[in-house]
Amino acid sequence: MPKLLTPTQLTRDLAVRDLTDRAAGPHAVQLVVERAVAAVGGPRTEVRWWPGDRVVTVADNYDHLGYDPADVTRDARYTRYVDADHVLRSHSSAMVPAALRALKACPADDVLLVCPGVVYRRDSIDRLHTGTPHQLDLWRITRTEEPDLDQLVAALVEHLLPGRRWRLEPRRHPYTVDGAQLDVEHRGEWVEIAECGRAHPPSSLAPASGRAGPGSPSAWASTGW
Repeated sequence: MPKLLTPTQLTRDLAVRDLTDRAAGPHAVQLVVERAVAAVGGPRTEVRWWPGDRVVTVADNYDHLGYDPADVTRDARYTRYVDADHVLRSHSSAMVPAALRALKACPADDVLLVCPGVVYRRDSIDRLHTGTPHQLDLWRITRTEEPDLDQLVAALVEHLLPGRRWRLEPRRHPYTVDGAQLDVEHRGEWVEIAECGRAHPPSSLAPASGRAGPGSPSAWASTGW
């Protein structure tokens, strides 16, 4: 049994304002989300918002995303456990399995799943890290023309940080193939702003039979502020 949050700790954590939630009032983060959505969606893309719940199952946070049962990230040193089967979502990708289950129940030919919200980590706090960052997952899924990942990257950077130099560095994710980390140059150094890739075809992420159409879905994972 992992170490659990106390009732006081859980109440404190759930009281943290989600800056992406318009019901809690306007915030600049919401403008960033809107620009990212505009960059990744196509002219005929249906946008479906899925802010999800802050408390998610361990299965959606890890298992359904392909994490190994022995992965160190599952440890209570890194994850805030509510009980043996539930955690405070540790990344915005934890919203994706439920969003894909909803998509399977109501399919679309070209859809962008938008999963924004506060997440809960145990990171050391510095100028680039916090224990409660806000993240955004964008999953473009189409049955028609396969999106070009490099073009989506270029569009995203141009919408969010116009004129900045950027690069893609190969990265492994349990739920993507051709995974990459997106860095932009800021004051002479490279800063990670996102990770991306194509949804792993054999995984339980697939909204239907492993593929959403002629190509695998393009996934933006854990774009955070």
